[in-house]
Amino acid sequence: MTILRPSDSFAGRFLYQLNRRGAGLFPLEFAQALAIPPADAVHALWPSKRRYAAKNFAHVTGLPPDDPRVERLVRACFRHFGRYIAEMIHLQSWDTETVLGRVEVEGEENFAAAADHGRGIVFVSGHMGSTEVAASLGVLRGYRIRAVTEALPAGWMMDWIVRTRQAMGITLTSADGAGLGLIRTLRRRGMVAMIIDAGIERAGSIPVEFFGRPTLFPEGPARLARLTGAPLVFGLAVRRPAGLFKAYVCPPLLPDRDLPAADDIARLTQELARTFEGFVRRYPAQWYAFRRIWPDG
Repeated sequence: MTILRPSDSFAGRFLYQLNRRGAGLFPLEFAQALAIPPADAVHALWPSKRRYAAKNFAHVTGLPPDDPRVERLVRACFRHFGRYIAEMIHLQSWDTETVLGRVEVEGEENFAAAADHGRGIVFVSGHMGSTEVAASLGVLRGYRIRAVTEALPAGWMMDWIVRTRQAMGITLTSADGAGLGLIRTLRRRGMVAMIIDAGIERAGSIPVEFFGRPTLFPEGPARLARLTGAPLVFGLAVRRPAGLFKAYVCPPLLPDRDLPAADDIARLTQELARTFEGFVRRYPAQWYAFRRIWPDG
């Protein structure tokens, strides 16, 4: 297990403090608006991500990838991702009152229902909406969160990401060899955060049906729940106008010890895929569909 830690460089510390002290000088809505031109530039200059998004939204909508409605959805997706980056920067200046004032939560009681099992929580989300806002809800409830992340390139960007998560009370762990650390976190009744739409190239994935088509989703969340008895809770936060958000916390999913392990893991993973599909149908433009989700053909 590799815990990601910020570098000890002066530049890294300075950039983070500049972010933390300067972000609150501008309204969030202004920061979100500033993010649109760079997002449009990335949309124009990154054709591979544009093609992946078009293919994925074509699957979701049932339209050809070059249909104007799909193209509009792709552009909106890039713009939402630009807003997400702005929110990552701006959230460093938020306090508890700001979070509570900006976020409406549906299903908050499901955190308590999951916690009642006394085995920690495996929190599952997708590349959608505002991950930072969703994570802040767990932090505000007092959870120590260990989040599994993909490999990040070394440099100032990784340093900034690790620092921002650390300041929120979130420990980032690389996916490789993370198992024992995650189990220890759950045994201490902490929270492990994982992503379900990792793309079909990622190792450790199993077949599911997503939008009526077969694909692969990572089995890690369900396998961890099966090993520890911890409930799975799916949640995310989506963007609303005027700098506001709506967070959803779904009822906990529990492993079934009467089933063979492989069948139980498949059942839980399919249920997570079905839940995530429902949110993509409601908020398609806020799904950051920049990776290969379905096999070609």
